[in-house]
Amino acid sequence: MKDPNNGPFYAAGLYTKLCKVFREHGYALAVHGSVGTDFDLIAVPWVDEAGTPRAIIDQLMKQFAFDQKPHDRDFSPKPHGRCAYKLHMSFGDCSLDISFTPRTGKWWKKK
Repeated sequence: MKDPNNGPFYAAGLYTKLCKVFREHGYALAVHGSVGTDFDLIAVPWVDEAGTPRAIIDQLMKQFAFDQKPHDRDFSPKPHGRCAYKLHMSFGDCSLDISFTPRTGKWWKKK
């Protein structure tokens, strides 16, 4: 982990709007990390019927000004069964790094 710093908090204004989307899908949303180079978020399933990360990402892509590049929508497997998406805003040098904790098990299957 990186040390926290006083980096730009450019995406903080989106937080309440992002929370609304995540709550609609049954997730709690929290800020973490240094917020120095991107806006790090953790999405935690909060109800039994929580939706899929892909459904949330698809809604965010429609609702907010994110670039529509396919590689920005592919998730990265992370330790402890998390999956992460990096979404780039279509203006400035702003991106969200959203890490989903699994509902049960992992979001991907090992080969």
